[in-house]
Formats: sequence, structure tokens, C-alpha cells
Amino acid sequence: MVKNKIKKGFSLAEALVVMVIISIFFAAAAKVFTTRPKPKKQLNIHGYYECFNSGGLHQRYIRDGVESPTVAVGVCTFEPPVGVSFFNINSFSPIPHSSFEPNVNNNLTISVGSSINISADGKSASLGNGASSEEVRIFLGTMYPESELYNGGAIRSGVIISW
Repeated sequence: MVKNKIKKGFSLAEALVVMVIISIFFAAAAKVFTTRPKPKKQLNIHGYYECFNSGGLHQRYIRDGVESPTVAVGVCTFEPPVGVSFFNINSFSPIPHSSFEPNVNNNLTISVGSSINISADGKSASLGNGASSEEVRIFLGTMYPESELYNGGAIRSGVIISW
């Protein structure tokens, strides 16, 4: 006659299997438990700066839809906002030009006359080559309809730097 043995616990093998499963779970989750969440990226304000010729040089900023007053200046000076990685520089009249510039960190000096010159740190560039005047009118009317350069379709010579 065989006596029925009543089990009162787990066998060593059953306990080891459970421990292996738990250890695999903790090994997989260790990265989650020990890693701090990355801080949220700070959203940069978007806007643009414009320097234009309207009976003399004028400049103004538009940041998140808030515009600064238009100021008459002898020489336009663009002070780049902090934390912006890329700037788009567009010049209009006498010759349209567009370029995408990374990491503008220093103030830019802009002169608008028979040509448009931008300088910083003793280096300068003359802007040229680009789109037709009709393409410029369509671009400005679409992207910057409230711009003083667009001027309701009567394009003024100048520069827009957007971010």
C-alpha cells in the first residue's frame, strides 16, 4: 500500500524556476529603474527679424506673433536669440537670395544699398543670386504677409532672418 503524501510547500526545483523568472524580470527592468527621465526639450520661440530700406534703414523683430516697434537705424544689427540651431536668411531686392545657416552665435551687421552685405567678426558676405521678383512676391506674401519687406506686395529691399 502506498501512502499519499501531502505536499506542504514547493520543491527546491520549483522555487528555483520562480527565482529565475523573477531575476530575468529584474534584469530586464534594471535599465528602467536606474535611468532618470530625460528633461523635456525647451521649445524655442519662433520668429523673424527684418532689416529694410524705406527712406532709410529700419529694423524690427517678430517673436511668436509679437512684434517690436519698427526702429530707424544707421546700420542694422541682428542679435540672434539664444538656443536657436538654424537660421534662414533671405534677402530681397536688388537680388533675391536665400540660405540656411547653422549656429549664428554672434551679432550680424547688415547694410542695405545697391547690394546687401552681412558681416560679423570681421568677415562679410554679399548676398546675391536667387529667385525672380514674382517668386519673391509669392514667397513673401505666403510666409511673411505682415512683413514690412513685403509691404502689401510693393517689395522693399532688405533682409529677413527667420528661426
